[in-house]
Amino acid sequence: MKRFIFCLMAVVVASVMTSCDKEEPFDVTPQTLAQTVWDAEIEYFDENGNATGNNSCIVEFLSETEGKYSKPDMNTVRRFIYEVDRAIIVIDSGSYTLLNGTWHIVEKSEQQILLQGYYPNKVLITLDRVL
Repeated sequence: MKRFIFCLMAVVVASVMTSCDKEEPFDVTPQTLAQTVWDAEIEYFDENGNATGNNSCIVEFLSETEGKYSKPDMNTVRRFIYEVDRAIIVIDSGSYTLLNGTWHIVEKSEQQILLQGYYPNKVLITLDRVL
């Protein structure tokens, strides 16, 4: 009887442990980005891979195609349009170049997205979700 109860408890514990913490993969799509706000840290690198500078802004994806970014320290707000194509985000903010370009999605989760591009050297954008 003890062996039966032990085996039953082992099965129950195993089933509880396997059913918990199953996190669905996060896909970056216009639908998952729409109506979200992100803190963006932008890092610039030279041809040798050494960090040369950084910048920051707040990014708001207002809809499935439009957004805006702001630099509170400069009292600046700029609108942009964007597209997501699987592992790439294309951002066009007209003549304002802070976020313009084709960005490869390197890492992604519901709370953080890492983008990488080359303009002409490597640029990384880390987006940390605020809302």
